[in-house]
Amino acid sequence: MPSRSLISSHEVVSTRIHAGLDGVRIGHLSDLHVRTGVKPRRLHEAVAALNRLQPDLVALTGDYVCMSPRPLPQLTEALRELRAPAYAVLGNHDHWSGAKAVRAALERAGVDVLQNERRVVRAGKAAFHLVGVDDSVTRHDNPERAFAGVPLEATCVTLSHDPKSADRLHAFRPALILSGHTHGGQVYIRRVTPFISKRVGLKYLSGFFDVNGAVLFVNRGLGASVPIRFRSPCEVGHLTLRSSARAAAAA
Repeated sequence: MPSRSLISSHEVVSTRIHAGLDGVRIGHLSDLHVRTGVKPRRLHEAVAALNRLQPDLVALTGDYVCMSPRPLPQLTEALRELRAPAYAVLGNHDHWSGAKAVRAALERAGVDVLQNERRVVRAGKAAFHLVGVDDSVTRHDNPERAFAGVPLEATCVTLSHDPKSADRLHAFRPALILSGHTHGGQVYIRRVTPFISKRVGLKYLSGFFDVNGAVLFVNRGLGASVPIRFRSPCEVGHLTLRSSARAAAAA
């Protein structure tokens, strides 16, 4: 059984979340980096932990492998165990390793891969638009195409590997943006890591940020491109949507 510290549970409160979606739960995995940065056992444990939490859906935000497609069968084997509907976007390492092969491995596990696409997902007592924006690091992103047809008043949850893309995506008025990529700094030294991260352009390192009204959550992920972590523990996100409009009505 994985350590409870692996699970990161939070409530996401927003006026952009429809009252009928209050209480909907989203599991969030990112930066698995299978084999290179994380033992397959840990990935199986993370999947088992999410299954026990019984989220309404699972979001995966990229970097499933690391510069090689060889571990893809292990990725498929682990993600096939997910019991909730799962949706994914690709990250920079997935494109460097072969996006077509990574997408096929995810689809064999029953994961719906969104490359500048959207889905209408029914959960709770309403529905929301799930928008998957392809990787911006490798310039495969096309937000205009991904958000095409999404009404401005609709609740929208967006998946995008690089959190820096939130600076562009907030214009489409999503309630929540889920990202990864940073590994929380990977080696975290107080003051030093945040300073260096900002200097190299990693302005959103981990946790929650308000980006012009959109809630951004940056998951530290399970693995790393270089398998070293210090004071930046692995993370399995478990997010509960809360409608501030419903809370105001109840008050």
